[in-house]
Amino acid sequence: MTDYKKVLVAVDGSEESDKIITRALSMAADNHAQLDVVMVFEPLVGGYSFELNMADFEKVQKQHQEQVATQMRAKMAAVSPSVPTQQLHFLRGKPASEIKKLCEQLGTDLLVIGSHGHSPVRAVLGSTANAVLHGIECDVLTIRV
Repeated sequence: MTDYKKVLVAVDGSEESDKIITRALSMAADNHAQLDVVMVFEPLVGGYSFELNMADFEKVQKQHQEQVATQMRAKMAAVSPSVPTQQLHFLRGKPASEIKKLCEQLGTDLLVIGSHGHSPVRAVLGSTANAVLHGIECDVLTIRV
């Protein structure tokens, strides 16, 4: 078995994330590895009425993302207080691309990601797991959810 030193878990804040986080915590503990958590928000695209201009749309989106990030910080503090807040990463962009970039930046040995998900945040799970597999340098563990 490979000794992992840095484990990254990608979540979307859904209830399925709990199962993925639990598995990642176990893998990190078994290997005495550092655990980082990433949540990637895709920019919301869609129609908006004349009552909501782009600046307002951006503000609403950022407020929503911060609310979800705050909930994830609280969840991680409750589940594993040993994961410091600087190891919780909240990014914005294309999930697969951002996850791969972060893996490279952190020197990740193992990425833990769900096999699918249905979050309204449209963050990481789903086809992203498949997209991440192409061109990533580290091992990937997909958790069936």
